[in-house]
Amino acid sequence: MVAALHDVFTGVPHTMFCVKSLDGTYLAVNQAFAERAGVANPAMVLGRRAGDLFPADLAESYESQDARVLTSGDAIRNELEMILRPDGSRGWYVTTKTRLHGANGSVIGIVAVSYDLSASGGMDARPVQLHAAVELARRRYADPVRVAELADAAGLTPAQLDRSLRRALGLSPKQLLLRARLDEAIRRLEDTDLSLAVIATECGYYDQSAFTRQFQAAVGMTPGRYRAEVHDRRARSSD
Repeated sequence: MVAALHDVFTGVPHTMFCVKSLDGTYLAVNQAFAERAGVANPAMVLGRRAGDLFPADLAESYESQDARVLTSGDAIRNELEMILRPDGSRGWYVTTKTRLHGANGSVIGIVAVSYDLSASGGMDARPVQLHAAVELARRRYADPVRVAELADAAGLTPAQLDRSLRRALGLSPKQLLLRARLDEAIRRLEDTDLSLAVIATECGYYDQSAFTRQFQAAVGMTPGRYRAEVHDRRARSSD
């Protein structure tokens, strides 16, 4: 079964695939996963665990998800999370994760699929009427945009927009607005020397404290720590 799943996802672009054993060891991954783990090919991932490949905060998040799936038996479907892109930056992905059963029905591990929300392939797959709503959220990340405005831009009712967004992106309209704001804050943390207070103001947060709380809740670390890790990673890659 693992081999069959691997064959299916081997060449799928912008989509990470992995199978883990019960102890979190990677048993199968595709090329997209290897690239986001910072290695040249899938074979270099096998036998390793999340903590060997990803920053501690991300590894802890993935392992927490695994434990939740294994303990409850309930699959995680279309859950928004942060994952590394091939260039080392972080981006929003939508993840589905479920238990993997062996031939005798026993649980033998976990299978997960994650796709990059910013990838062009994902954009092409979105219903046409959602483009205007997505672009409005991105363009007005600093404004208190209402869900009704997004719906009007898409030519949909708020309820229709909610259903369409969840189906296409795994996001509610409010999550879309939050993501647009966070994406811009992340870009400024990575690419500018602006202070946290200035970034908070320019990205539409009430104040720096609110920025820090919301950023940490979504990303798993404070904005200051995130910026420091980005700088450290870039310094190591340039050595």
